[in-house]
Amino acid sequence: MADGGQLRNIYEDNEHYNKAFLLYDKLGDRIGTMERWCKSGFTTDIMPKLKVKISEEQPLRTLGVGSGSGELESHILKQLLQKFPRIDNHVVEPSAELSGKYKEYVSANTADLKGIDYHWEQLLLEEYQQKREKDGDTSKFHFISAVHSLYYFNDLGKWLDYLYGLLDEGGLLVVMLTSDTSGLGNIMREFPKLGSKSNFGFSDVDISHVRRHFDDAGIAHCDSLIPIRVEMTDCFADNPSPEADLLIDFAAHCIDFRKNSDDQLGDRFLKFLGSDKCTEKRDDGRRYFRGDWGVTVVQ
Repeated sequence: MADGGQLRNIYEDNEHYNKAFLLYDKLGDRIGTMERWCKSGFTTDIMPKLKVKISEEQPLRTLGVGSGSGELESHILKQLLQKFPRIDNHVVEPSAELSGKYKEYVSANTADLKGIDYHWEQLLLEEYQQKREKDGDTSKFHFISAVHSLYYFNDLGKWLDYLYGLLDEGGLLVVMLTSDTSGLGNIMREFPKLGSKSNFGFSDVDISHVRRHFDDAGIAHCDSLIPIRVEMTDCFADNPSPEADLLIDFAAHCIDFRKNSDDQLGDRFLKFLGSDKCTEKRDDGRRYFRGDWGVTVVQ
């Protein structure tokens, strides 16, 4: 069997994907990691680069691209509020379900988000661009964030240029994606058919593509890494638990990968998953998957 030839894409079964992702998300403490980074790396390394010139009466204009359910973006906004007490936040999120969850999050956290006015755009970024053009909207933004939302664009460079063009003077564009040095980034390259978005929908885009585009365009950028560790020790047991199988499925982006892959592919994948390109083995023998995020900031 060729890599991924007879395997089912994890996105074909939304329930299975959600189970696998939520387990990975919980073990990796994604929300907690984002909160800690916002209070440290974002506050000390990124916010000082924001050099916008606005009066005390003017709001900071922010744009969130693919904001999802809002938890990650909101940690950024909470830090911005400490310097800018008024924020006009424009949320571009095509999913009605995720937009609804974001609105629920805002309602449940009004005290922490006081001072933010929300403008909801349930649109794809391309649709948002078309709407602005139709309305003759030439407004710019002081801060634009795209947090894990630029994986599936056919022309990534075009949309990076578009977002960069929406920045006001002194503003910042912050892009966060899977790191090219992470376990997922290395799996994409080692198993290209398993990870091909043309085959499956598992994006082969990582933060290195963003940095390469800005390098080619001659646009300076600052880069950083957010370490994410997900324990996967049980994935390498003789009889993995159902939870371990879900983690393997998420890493391979295939449904029931261990069950449905042939022995050669399954053995090769698990060997690579357990290598230092994907996991780190600690002194107590436990293994942790490297799910690191890359951050690129342009001004």
